[in-house]
Amino acid sequence: MKKATILLLALTTIVSLYSCGAKEADTSTETTKPSVTEEVSTEPTTAETETTTSAPKDYVHGDDGYFNLLEEYPEIKMKEQEGGTCWLFSAANSMETAYARKNGSYLTIDPMEMLDRIYLDDKKEGFNGKNIGGWQWMVTETLTNGFGDLTIDSSVILDTDDREAIKENLRTRGSVSVGVNDTDSKYKGWHGKYYTLNYTREEFDHDITIVGYDDHFPKEYFNIPAYEDGAWIAYNSQYTSGYQYLSYCAPLEYGISHSVTNEYSEVIGYDAGNEQDRYIKTGDSTTTANVFHKAGKLAAVGTYNDFDEQDIKIEVYDSSFTNLLYSQDSVLDYHGYHTVVLDTPVDVTDCAVAITYSKGAPVEGETIDYGDTDYITKSESGQSFVKLDTWRDLTESGIEAELGIDCKPGNCCIKALYQ
Repeated sequence: MKKATILLLALTTIVSLYSCGAKEADTSTETTKPSVTEEVSTEPTTAETETTTSAPKDYVHGDDGYFNLLEEYPEIKMKEQEGGTCWLFSAANSMETAYARKNGSYLTIDPMEMLDRIYLDDKKEGFNGKNIGGWQWMVTETLTNGFGDLTIDSSVILDTDDREAIKENLRTRGSVSVGVNDTDSKYKGWHGKYYTLNYTREEFDHDITIVGYDDHFPKEYFNIPAYEDGAWIAYNSQYTSGYQYLSYCAPLEYGISHSVTNEYSEVIGYDAGNEQDRYIKTGDSTTTANVFHKAGKLAAVGTYNDFDEQDIKIEVYDSSFTNLLYSQDSVLDYHGYHTVVLDTPVDVTDCAVAITYSKGAPVEGETIDYGDTDYITKSESGQSFVKLDTWRDLTESGIEAELGIDCKPGNCCIKALYQ
């Protein structure tokens, strides 16, 4: 039997996936995420806009290097946020555009209903908050369990230094939620019909949604000088009268693209999410499983990927792990949350869904106190298992020693989605 080690990635694209608060300084597993706060909504004053009178006012974009997703989907409206809920309004826009892109039809998502689902008062597991602030990964971790008739079926984490990847996502998938520095009015400007934003400090306090781009947007239009032309076209839920143009030069806290579906009748999972990219590794590959007690037709399996790409094998057994009912290979080809549709739905009663990961198996980890928000995990015997010499329950006393780790791994991050 090989000893396993737990690898806790310090990737800023996950550990810093929060908004409406100061940037996290330390990405170790013991770090407490700073409290989330409401944004300061500050319109540029007359004096501030007068500083940019030397900028040309006759600019009109051309077709080259220009794209605006919302021009293709005029029924998707920009909504004005309530309080410190920018993160939810941004997420809702990402979901709505992705749904329209994928289905050719529209749906409207109420961000405040999402808030009620994420911060349920009687929740014993998941996120409990003392205000209405939050971060994008909280949306993913909660709403992949379903909300209303919908569930998040994918959340793609994008490298904000990869401009072409964000553009490709806009053209083929939908809008992208990003964290920006939006508090200080000196960063903002009005240039004719253009509302602009540029900054240099990596201090993030607000979520907006990138809906397009203009490669030739004049660098002279920004109050803080930009060193090149070009801007992201953004929906900002603080100002819904028009688009905000965010300089390509401004650093972004993260980029994430959500997609939702209404194709499944029920989603069952035990984990509170894959917070801080926690995963276990038992050798060249790692196999974990969840046992589900639900009769029906298993149509898809949900899980997280803490890497750019990794191979997996999905296996469906009876609940005693005796009879193999189904097997399918797949590739998790982006960092984020995935739903893998089964080639053939499987009729099940009690079943075990096992996944073998080539690089590491995602787990929820232990409860984390973030100050204004708590990430709460609870595991029960008979839910989650890891394959060592035999199948071992992750709640067993001393299992962390056998895995070579110093904390309980919590539940496996595997969800069962039924037709």
